[in-house]
Amino acid sequence: MAATAGRQEKTIEVRVNEVIVPVTVLNSKGEMILDLAKDKFHIFDDGVEQNIEQFDIGGDSLAVALVLETSSHIEMMAPAIRGMGSVFTETIMAFDSRAAVITYDSVVEVRQPFTDDHDGVERAINKVEFNAPGMRLYDAMSTAVELLKAQPPEFRRVMLVIGESQDRSSDSKLGLVLREMQLANISVYAVGPSSTSADLRYGTNGTASVPLPKPLPSAHTEAPPRDPAGNSYFDLLTPAIWLLSRGTNEIKNHQLEIAVASTGGFHYRAIRDRTIQSAMDKIGGEIHAQYILSYAPSAGSSFGFHKINVTVERPNSTVRARPGYYVDRTPSSASSPRAPE
Repeated sequence: MAATAGRQEKTIEVRVNEVIVPVTVLNSKGEMILDLAKDKFHIFDDGVEQNIEQFDIGGDSLAVALVLETSSHIEMMAPAIRGMGSVFTETIMAFDSRAAVITYDSVVEVRQPFTDDHDGVERAINKVEFNAPGMRLYDAMSTAVELLKAQPPEFRRVMLVIGESQDRSSDSKLGLVLREMQLANISVYAVGPSSTSADLRYGTNGTASVPLPKPLPSAHTEAPPRDPAGNSYFDLLTPAIWLLSRGTNEIKNHQLEIAVASTGGFHYRAIRDRTIQSAMDKIGGEIHAQYILSYAPSAGSSFGFHKINVTVERPNSTVRARPGYYVDRTPSSASSPRAPE
């Protein structure tokens, strides 16, 4: 909006008080390394090393928003998804965490608000129906973010999405949802059908289906990260940062992979009965045994994207962590700046 004569629109730059960084460290075999001390970690914010104020190993309770696709497109997976309740409560919720269940198809519904009742969560999962054709993924993720932001600060925030990596007809913008996730210190994990990196750049018919800038801005100076098995996978971080900066959508077929890349989680490319259970086991094992680092940015947090880089003093290891966070400008009319709770 243009400013009137003699007046200029003022903005407040958000200051982020605390950045929480869950870190997974893998050896050359893709196995988690769990014996590192605090002094073996170094964390950088825009290239400036930060003081690690808190350090823990998977000791905090979790608030997990389970986001389930219930569109008719994956109706054949209904038995596997309905039957995953006990695996989810045992491996993801475990003993001292809480969870909420959100479903999405043509509408988004909160089937179970946050609770520590395992039976209630299992019932909500078991009762889901697969009737409507819609896929309002972004709206469901936005709903999950709002529920997670309302949880007490002692709970670490995790979003787990089970579904296809596509969206149809959401009102929410993926880039803006990713910004909110990063400011709220939310890690995203996903389990969904397999997709290929070639689709991102060229589409399935050999033509470009994603209007990415040319050339893409550089996001990494180090080698591409590797999956838990030690295999290199397609680096989605650069388009993730591009979406964060623009606050828009404009990515097709790989929305979940990009959301996961922007928060340091992992995307498991399979939906079958056994692979869902296997993915749950791996996700539960990771989120309950990660290193949790936190810091207060030494120079505050100016507008724009802030790159986070975590290194460890352990040869032949791979580090996976959130790549950064995006700070937006807040109009001066707002009552207070946005910041992580």
